[in-house]
Amino acid sequence: MEKLFWGMVGACTAAFGILLCMYLNKIGVIGGPEQETTTQMVVEIETDTMTQTDTETATEETQTQTETIQPGELPADIRSRVEDSQSKYADAMSVFEEASREAASREAAERNESQQSKPSSTTTSGGKTGTIDDNRNDGHQYFMEDPESIAAEESAEAAESSSQAQTPTNKKDDEFEYVVYNDHVTIRKYVGSASSLDIPETLEGLPVTEIGDSAFASSKTLVRVYVPDTVTKLGKNVFKSCEFLVDVSLPDYLTQIGEGAFDSCSKLVRINIPEGVTVIPKKTFNECSDLKTISLSSDTVTIEEQAFNNCAKMTLTKLPSSLKTVGKEAFNGCASMALTKWPTDLEDIGESAFAGCTAITTVKLPSTMRRIGDSAFAGDTGITTLSIKTGIESIPDSAFSGCTGITELTLPKSVISIGDSAFSGCSALATITIPKNTLSIGASAFANCVFTEVTVNQKSSYQDSSFPSSATISFY
Repeated sequence: MEKLFWGMVGACTAAFGILLCMYLNKIGVIGGPEQETTTQMVVEIETDTMTQTDTETATEETQTQTETIQPGELPADIRSRVEDSQSKYADAMSVFEEASREAASREAAERNESQQSKPSSTTTSGGKTGTIDDNRNDGHQYFMEDPESIAAEESAEAAESSSQAQTPTNKKDDEFEYVVYNDHVTIRKYVGSASSLDIPETLEGLPVTEIGDSAFASSKTLVRVYVPDTVTKLGKNVFKSCEFLVDVSLPDYLTQIGEGAFDSCSKLVRINIPEGVTVIPKKTFNECSDLKTISLSSDTVTIEEQAFNNCAKMTLTKLPSSLKTVGKEAFNGCASMALTKWPTDLEDIGESAFAGCTAITTVKLPSTMRRIGDSAFAGDTGITTLSIKTGIESIPDSAFSGCTGITELTLPKSVISIGDSAFSGCSALATITIPKNTLSIGASAFANCVFTEVTVNQKSSYQDSSFPSSATISFY
């Protein structure tokens, strides 16, 4: 708008000057010997800035100049052109004044808004978080994305891309249904009918690292299976109820065996547990009635409940020295298990854990023991030597009931209570020492034993049936 105004002013001024010079030359004022200056016009134009007051003054001067031109002094055509130029000049000045007022009003409003707002603010756009820079481009606000937001978005996109790259693909051939991952393969199901099977090390050019849950379960043909060294994990019930399975070769790098992996494999004869396996899960070899030879990993820490339940032919002679926990019924009914060596760090023996293990002759419980479950050694008629070191505080109900081979017993001073029927039916038990600290002796704790005298703390709680009817009781 400002450029338009000054352009019009320049044009009008030039036209007016040319016309005036033409007239003065015509009447001889310019170029005559006796030139007199009758009128002098000075127009000063400031090209940098002009205020509203300057504009109004210029307008008034122009109007005064227009009024000094008297009719008849100039020819009609010259006067008409002069008046036309002056009219256009006045119109241009009016437009400029209006534009100036609007610009001033707009600048005041923007300045007021800028003072009320913060220098920079946080905003969102399309779900993105960023900042507003009020100092850019004369106060115009531009959205600036937060670098952290950009990084988070890029990370999410990368994760999504990686996830898509690793999307598993289900495949099938003549023997297996399997899942192909980005860097390994898992066998889901065996669909072949071979009696002797060597599981491949690779499928689709990738290592087979896992055998899935129930992959070979209930096979009616498998007799022998070789598992390659690439496999590190066997799933739950992976060979469950393979009724003809006799021999399985497990890989050296196996670290995990699922629950019930060989449950009810009644024909399985031998198995070797690799060193990396630390837990024998629930029912791993449950009801493997023909299992005879087994080698446990020296790294074994836990044997869970019913892990070897009713493995009646198993001839295990020692437990791993690292073993700490034996779960409920873990070796229940293992009648051929002639243990002679016990772990030195054993802490917990569950209910009926060794019940019915009639081939065990020696039980040595270390000072690390904290708990013995009910009926833990019930019916172990082969035990002749029982050693319980200081540490255990309670002999639970029926813990050693029916252990007819025990002839003498000395309980440690840490024992505070003896449960109901704890040693009931120990028909060979002729000598017993109960410590002063024992304050509770349950019903039938020593029923049917043959010792004839016993000494207890006079503050101890016991019942008439706690000891043999023929035994003489004395007090500390």
